[in-house]
Amino acid sequence: MSRIFYLAFGAAAGVVVVRRAAKAAAALTPTSLAGSLVQSVQEFLADVREAAAEREEEIRVALGLDRDPDDDPSEPSGAGAGAAGPGAAGAAGYPDNLDDAERTMRLVPGARRP
Repeated sequence: MSRIFYLAFGAAAGVVVVRRAAKAAAALTPTSLAGSLVQSVQEFLADVREAAAEREEEIRVALGLDRDPDDDPSEPSGAGAGAAGPGAAGAAGYPDNLDDAERTMRLVPGARRP
């Protein structure tokens, strides 16, 4: 009786090992690896595009590129709210007396004046 048990156990173990080996071999085929690589690259590029769009929006807001053209350009942002003076903070926490070049210098890490 024990011989039949060990024979059945060995056959079942052999089937399991062969099926796992076949699955692993199928996963390591060039087609499978290329598909996996392409999917990984596509996911990475999607993440990069999303981060770039967020950063671009931050920069546009900080530089005031999306302002309403009906706004009075002579009135600095925040002047009506009592935040006047050279240290008053405007859009994105930058002082209003900064020119566009200075704001850009602050937004771009490692940027230098020409």
